[in-house]
Amino acid sequence: WRQRQLEYTWLRALMGRYEDFWSVTQASLDFTLKTLGLKATPPLLIRIAAAYDALALYPEAPAALQGLVPTRLAIFSNGSPAMLTNLTRQAGIGGLLETVISVDEIRTYKPDPRGYRLVEDRLGLTKDEILFVSSNPC
Repeated sequence: WRQRQLEYTWLRALMGRYEDFWSVTQASLDFTLKTLGLKATPPLLIRIAAAYDALALYPEAPAALQGLVPTRLAIFSNGSPAMLTNLTRQAGIGGLLETVISVDEIRTYKPDPRGYRLVEDRLGLTKDEILFVSSNPC
């Protein structure tokens, strides 16, 4: 599901056919279930995809983030603003973050360079002053 989700963002970025990340999440889930020969009703698809709004932090994450204070912390994500608001609220980390930046503002996906420039502009920093940490293996 996650791999297909990333592939869908890359393809949409290359084709210039932006859809918000919630749509991409649902489409990639639907594809994955069909590929596995599983059937799901639309309500079940929505319920499974909604799990994305309640992803749990690794147990050590809150303390690790707290330990980085006073370093400026931000999230830069493909996630839609609504998804990111839900995630940071349920995870209880919103107070540790300076800002949450979504590619939704520029209507394309990472790794498009415009996304990283958006981060630089928002934070008033150069790329050499920013450390990006990814949850993705590549």
